[in-house]
Amino acid sequence: MAIKIISIDIDGTLLDDQHKIMPAVAEAINQARQQGVKIVITTGRPLTGVMPILKELDLVGADQYVITHNGGLMQTTDGSEILFSEALTLDQWSEINDFMHQEGIYLQAESQDQAYTTTHLVDPWASFENSLVNLPLHVAENDAAFEKVELIKGIANANADELDRVEKIIPESIHQSVSVIRSTANNLEFVNPIASKGNALLALAKQLDVAQTETMAIGDQENDRTMIKAAGLGVAMGNAVPAIKQLADVITADNNHAGVAQAIHEYVLD
Repeated sequence: MAIKIISIDIDGTLLDDQHKIMPAVAEAINQARQQGVKIVITTGRPLTGVMPILKELDLVGADQYVITHNGGLMQTTDGSEILFSEALTLDQWSEINDFMHQEGIYLQAESQDQAYTTTHLVDPWASFENSLVNLPLHVAENDAAFEKVELIKGIANANADELDRVEKIIPESIHQSVSVIRSTANNLEFVNPIASKGNALLALAKQLDVAQTETMAIGDQENDRTMIKAAGLGVAMGNAVPAIKQLADVITADNNHAGVAQAIHEYVLD
């Protein structure tokens, strides 16, 4: 069946190692759009961190869609309508926050367009991440300050070795309550168990009356697992981690050799 929705991860997928969209990738995406295919940027970033990319690809509008916060939120790219949203409860957040404080790991929560933490010493990785995605950070004294905030996800930022250590000892009670996702070497994320890139993709397909078999997902990291598994055609980048390559239906070129463009030309364009 013809592909009608393409879900595309950003870092290591859409972008090359210089954090640029290669001309061949931009052209393939444009050709797919002209053919009537919905291009859905699907990312752990908030909308503020995706908007420059959406503008570059001319994907801003009330009839264009973006999946953010690793599937915690799906909305129109102009921000006018939210179609899918699953947040953390304050109790879920507090348990994760207490554990990370105990282990000395920086943690923040993210709403649609703001970040919040109860840690006064902000990790350099968090400073880099917040700058990258244009997310203002609020420092609060305690979790009570978040009672009226929709906490779409929690994200721990630290060097890779520290996150490797803490990921192995996360309490089972946290694993049973939320989904734990290692999105990059320096990011460990916590989302509502219903929230995932895959579930958001399927929700969009249902909204647009598109069959699951008419969807394609392209990614490279563990946080892309659910959408690659959910899509009718799951595509792993050539630079993807081994587990994602094993899961995917097909493997395309890496992000420095326009793998997204190769996949679109091979499986989507007439």
